[in-house]
Amino acid sequence: MKVLPLLLAASLVGNAAWIISSVRTPDSPAANVSGSAPQSASSPARPSDASPADSTDVIAALKAQNPETLRDLLRAAGLPEQTVRSIVGSAVWARYRERMKALQPQPDPDKPWWKQDNNDYYSRTNREQRAEIRRLQREANEESLRLLGPDKTNTGWSWQDTRYNFVSEEKRKDLMEVEQDYQDLIQEVQQDMQGFALPSDAEKIRFLMDEKKRDLAAVLTPQELEDYELRMSRTAQQLRWKMTKFDGTEDEYRKIFTLQKAFDDTQDLDACGNPMNRGATDWKKRQEDENKLKEQFKAVLGPERYTDYLRSQNYEYQQLQSAAKRLDLPPETARQVYDLRNTVATESNRIIDQLDLGVDQKKQALAALAKTTRDQIRARLGDEAAEVYMKNSTHWLTNVEQGQAVTFSDDGNNTSTRAIPPPPKPAK
Repeated sequence: MKVLPLLLAASLVGNAAWIISSVRTPDSPAANVSGSAPQSASSPARPSDASPADSTDVIAALKAQNPETLRDLLRAAGLPEQTVRSIVGSAVWARYRERMKALQPQPDPDKPWWKQDNNDYYSRTNREQRAEIRRLQREANEESLRLLGPDKTNTGWSWQDTRYNFVSEEKRKDLMEVEQDYQDLIQEVQQDMQGFALPSDAEKIRFLMDEKKRDLAAVLTPQELEDYELRMSRTAQQLRWKMTKFDGTEDEYRKIFTLQKAFDDTQDLDACGNPMNRGATDWKKRQEDENKLKEQFKAVLGPERYTDYLRSQNYEYQQLQSAAKRLDLPPETARQVYDLRNTVATESNRIIDQLDLGVDQKKQALAALAKTTRDQIRARLGDEAAEVYMKNSTHWLTNVEQGQAVTFSDDGNNTSTRAIPPPPKPAK
């Protein structure tokens, strides 16, 4: 339960009578709700036999905590539907205020002010209280929905987004209820962990996930269940973030999802969704499986797009993208600066392997390479952004400056260095 609606409730409801009064002021264009003035397109038509709302009627409805009567009065006054929804919705929540307030965790007067409890809400409510809070939330939401109907300005049910377009509006509420039920159950398991997960916790969550899938199958057709997995599964939750950074197409998403889901389904995860580390053998096998998955990604995306995908997942590249966006630089700037890494890696290793150069000459050449690269970064990002980027992200360039060659892993996340070998000893 969010506290904000409760805090706003009194203010909105308390102003309802003032709004009615303003609407009915003779000088106001909206005052003539029963006259010949045209009605706003956004306002619902008032029944011809309805009388204009009076502020005393509104106050009476508020005192009686009767949101249904309040709704009718506000609509009869010709108020915009969104205004009606805001006021009536707040009136509904106001009826739950005291019960919700009693269940909210109260500050611990003995807790030192300089300490923060990272699990403050859950540590000071018990299972029964949390269940009651969720029950009251649902009851209030259902009451608002009964009084006002779905909010059509928010594409149907207010808590939905375009990921739910694959099902009819009639099924969406059932689908969301299943999701909410299991979210609550899994959250309780995680709360019972108290920050220390046991293998039994993972088993409980795995059981709940299996039960959730069975319940979803009872609500959805096989095709809808497949579409649900594409949009709402644990794999989808992780992959959508990656595909956003990658700017992938729907076809690319579907291809990668199929591979990633098959991989995820074979992994042994703990209660928090992290890989279980049962020993060196398991860890080695996971690394081997991940390498196979990368090769599969490369096969379905093609070498060029796979390179784009790897680059998009790198934190350093993401920072360059953010800098380019903030500074309104050309879109290709981030890629150009990031690709300097590959140029430096190739050139630094060439310098170290060059047989006709002595140790000092190689150090000078590497220092010159680092300086040239810094100048190129400044030219593309500008002095201020370049200094921030080089300070936070280019430790590899410092290594080159100090006389080492660098090599990056395929995904750019790991860096290895190679020092200048000593000159060969003269033959005796």
